[in-house]
Amino acid sequence: MYSYNLGIRFQATASRHADRPALCIGDGPSVSYAELNALANRMARVLLSHGVGPTCVVAISGTKSLHAFAAMLACLKLGAAYCVLDPDSPVERLRKIVSTCRPKLLVSEADFAASLGELPVQLGVVHLDKNPDSLAALLARQTDTDLPETFLVTGSCPAYIMYTSGSTGFPKGAVMTHANVLNLIEWSRETYSITPEDILTNVNPLYFDNSVFDFYSSLFNGACLVPFTKEEVRDPKVLVEKIDRTRCSLWFSVPSLLIFLQTMKAANGKYLRTIRRFVFGGEGYPNAKLKKLYDTYQDTSEFHNVYGPTECTCICSSCKLAASDLDNPTGLPPLGHIAKNFGYLILGDDSRVAPDGEIGELCLLGPNVGKGYYNDPERTAASFVQNPCNDKFQEWMYKTGDLVRLNPADGRLYIHGRKDNQIKHMGYRIELEEIEAALHCLPYVSEAAALHSKAGGSSRILAVVATRQELDPEQIRRDLKRIIPDYMIPAVFHQQSVLPKNPNGKVDRRALAAAYLPAAG
Repeated sequence: MYSYNLGIRFQATASRHADRPALCIGDGPSVSYAELNALANRMARVLLSHGVGPTCVVAISGTKSLHAFAAMLACLKLGAAYCVLDPDSPVERLRKIVSTCRPKLLVSEADFAASLGELPVQLGVVHLDKNPDSLAALLARQTDTDLPETFLVTGSCPAYIMYTSGSTGFPKGAVMTHANVLNLIEWSRETYSITPEDILTNVNPLYFDNSVFDFYSSLFNGACLVPFTKEEVRDPKVLVEKIDRTRCSLWFSVPSLLIFLQTMKAANGKYLRTIRRFVFGGEGYPNAKLKKLYDTYQDTSEFHNVYGPTECTCICSSCKLAASDLDNPTGLPPLGHIAKNFGYLILGDDSRVAPDGEIGELCLLGPNVGKGYYNDPERTAASFVQNPCNDKFQEWMYKTGDLVRLNPADGRLYIHGRKDNQIKHMGYRIELEEIEAALHCLPYVSEAAALHSKAGGSSRILAVVATRQELDPEQIRRDLKRIIPDYMIPAVFHQQSVLPKNPNGKVDRRALAAAYLPAAG
């Protein structure tokens, strides 16, 4: 529209909406676009003084603060890639990430830097203390005009590195470019009709993929962003009251957080009436739970189920749901249609295109497909491959690992779990997500996860459920028999008051497997 890199895009947005609120952060007054742009320019000059330039990496601790947002914007203005780190992540994982991305600069609290030991010194990483007082004094000495360096940044420059969990336990750093993200910004503006009147929630951690939507869809479209601390997100009453107080109009989170609010009676219709669009993605939202939320808010809100891997700029499909989409209580809502700025293939096990109606692996193509994994050529080569249907020119394709089916009747995609969650049990191919969806149909189950054990050479399905009443395995088996076949009913049930969550708010399947699968044999 009027930009070829994210720095220019933000500056143009800030110029057009100078006096409008950009960030409503903490308990203080909102920060205007003019103020945020000026602060980002000051921060960029500090980064420049430490040698940060195009293609450099800047690591930023993920505590939500005005300076953290300014540092992210400053990186974009300089063509440097930012990488937000989880301050609560295990130290060994943080050390792996830092060792892989080798940042030029670490912007963090002093205790965060100290937790990494001698590693930053060994790698030559400069530490910039994120202490608000000392950093404010340093920034005050800089000028706040736009930088000429911003005009040298190209669309192919990396914008950010987002680390995700790898199947080996070693995190993978997906790299997204300015061009990738500019496509997302335009798509989100058109899809959700985002205007400067909108106020978006930021309940997602800054080191989690979903926050990409929050940050870019708001601040690069003239809307206001309301960041929520982890403490606010964990307290349902505080969370919904703040949403009402700040009059947020667009919500985006993983389904687990909305299910948590439903379980705690905080999404019962009294609160959240300012939300015009509930957007959710990152995991399946069982229809049995979603229908209750839909019925409560359908008179004031739209509901959008979104899908997209970290490696392809956060979101590649969005489906506006109707009541009829939730008729099947054992299912998941449709993914809908892939966004127009993507191409896709559904490939069978033989790497050939699956016929319409058959399940296959979703593979994505187009301008939102990222550059691969940072400093990780082996895993990049395994997931980012040549389109097998194109023998005329090079065409980058990302293999998602997600199983989908194109329904010929409505032309929409439906999710059928993941390749790594599809099991073979008693001769049947089963998606564990289908068992979980059945468990969510039971009114006394608030959360559920299905696990598969092959210990000792025998195949067993286990379930871990959260319920507020004493679990009766025989009752749950009787109830499940009305929903799924006998061969899909778990052999063993474990009960917890709540299921463990990873830092992104999703159910922590690795923790559940460690707790229950060794004992299952």
